Amino acid sequence: MFDSVHALVFGFLASLGLASPPAYQGYGEGDYVLIAPQIGGQIETLDVVRGKTVHKGDPLFTLEHASEQAAVDQAKAQMERDEATLADLLKAKRQPEIDALLAARDQAAAALRIADITYARDLKQIKAQAISQATLDADHAAQDQASAKLAEANAALESGKLSSGRDDAILAAQAEIAAAKAALAQSQWKLDQKKAVAPTDAFVFDTIYRAGEYVKDGQPVISLLPPANIKVRFFVSGTALPTITLGTPVSIKTVGSKDAIAAHVTYIAPQAEYAPPELYNRDNRDKLLFMLEATPDTAPERIHPGLPVDVVVGG
Repeated sequence: MFDSVHALVFGFLASLGLASPPAYQGYGEGDYVLIAPQIGGQIETLDVVRGKTVHKGDPLFTLEHASEQAAVDQAKAQMERDEATLADLLKAKRQPEIDALLAARDQAAAALRIADITYARDLKQIKAQAISQATLDADHAAQDQASAKLAEANAALESGKLSSGRDDAILAAQAEIAAAKAALAQSQWKLDQKKAVAPTDAFVFDTIYRAGEYVKDGQPVISLLPPANIKVRFFVSGTALPTITLGTPVSIKTVGSKDAIAAHVTYIAPQAEYAPPELYNRDNRDKLLFMLEATPDTAPERIHPGLPVDVVVGG
């Protein structure tokens, strides 16, 4: 009954501008970012100390990475060899080789001319029965053979002008290069995992390992607290909860500071933090406490995790 009367009195005074909004107790909190390697190893260098601020991209720590570096170097060398092989296959023959093919083509052409003349003469002599049918047939076969050799020489010359490699060999070389690039990317990824950098501007909350120690994969080495992850938690009664929604502006007052920090409500717990054993009647509603979170709009660095604060809704 007293709580109901108090609420009515406060509402009346607030309508006259004579009452200030209530302050709720709370404390600073933060969502920490744990930096851990995906591949374990011995810590070679630890580049930060706790209590300092780092900026995005700053080095945090480096693990021993000799084997990973060697794998990258090997993958690069393999890719360069495969690229050189493909370039050689796509390259036309050298000029001396082209000259040799030209000479072979000219020789085949000359042989065909001789064969043509011989066969034409045989056709005249066969009518006069100066040669046998066997001789005519042999010279005709020689003409066909010379014609085939000339066609072969021409094909070799054209192929030499285009490329020294076969299509299937070129396709195989291209596949080898693709595989080498994939192997290099995988090796480079493993090497990159041995070096950690700050994902954003943050406060170094703690360093969990020291240089020289061995850390397993997935084991946090450094704990960071970005300013955007700082917040406050405060508690309101069940009767006051309906007046607060997500986005409701609040003022945060820290111990020993006169200036309040503007913030807004970003989370409302779906259930009470504390429920009394008594029946849920009107007289017990104020005993139900709900946890809320508010994120500072400015100066989040003034709020330290665990620091007691007072939160004024709408203040």
